[in-house]
Amino acid sequence: MLLIVCRLKVVKNFILPLKNMSKTLKKILADNIRTLRATTGFSQEKLAEHCGLHRTYIGSVERGERNISLENIERLAEALGVTPSQLLTAGVGQSDADRFKSFQPYLSQLQELADKQGISDIFQDNGGKLLQVLLLTGLQNIPGRLGNDAKDDDGNEYELKSVNTRLTKSFSTHHHLNPVILAKYRQVDWIFAVYEGINLIAVYQLTPKDLEPYYLRWEEKWHSEGGKDINNPKIPLKFVEERGRRIF
Repeated sequence: MLLIVCRLKVVKNFILPLKNMSKTLKKILADNIRTLRATTGFSQEKLAEHCGLHRTYIGSVERGERNISLENIERLAEALGVTPSQLLTAGVGQSDADRFKSFQPYLSQLQELADKQGISDIFQDNGGKLLQVLLLTGLQNIPGRLGNDAKDDDGNEYELKSVNTRLTKSFSTHHHLNPVILAKYRQVDWIFAVYEGINLIAVYQLTPKDLEPYYLRWEEKWHSEGGKDINNPKIPLKFVEERGRRIF
């Protein structure tokens, strides 16, 4: 049986004034103030004037040297035309190209995780989503186009499927479905990952017994059409939600 380990990440609210502001947060704040100030055409003197602060204070904040109170963050945000939370968010005021460049180290780290699972490209063939499901379920990728998609520590294999509910309400199966593929399907559980865009909403596990009504239907269709492969029959999301065991 597939064991799902869900780790809950607790994000603590920070309290301002930020007497112990981290170096990273100070740098984000400093970079954003500098970028936004340049975008709006303010000098340090002009920005200080708008905020009722001293120019040397603005300079020390832009160099990441000074702890700053919530009140002064609000003053700076208002003068620069953003919200306080935006002022503390990396990349505010940057061009889209510069923002993407800043993500590159994290994308590289994500690809490193994918490489460990035998996923060569997180941008191709739903590689990023596949990686997420594998890490969440503890399954291991089975590389290659033939056979099943993943296995657990006991060697049990699984078929993995995902759907983006913004685009469709059914799961794709196989573009050349025939008795050989059906025989393979009847040997393994399926894992269905439900996404809304790029956000994982739920993961369901269905057994061969759960899916047998579709296997019988497809088998009958294959015979009735003279042994012609069936092109990508679908499994409705509603069926998965009603019959599956929700594991995330």
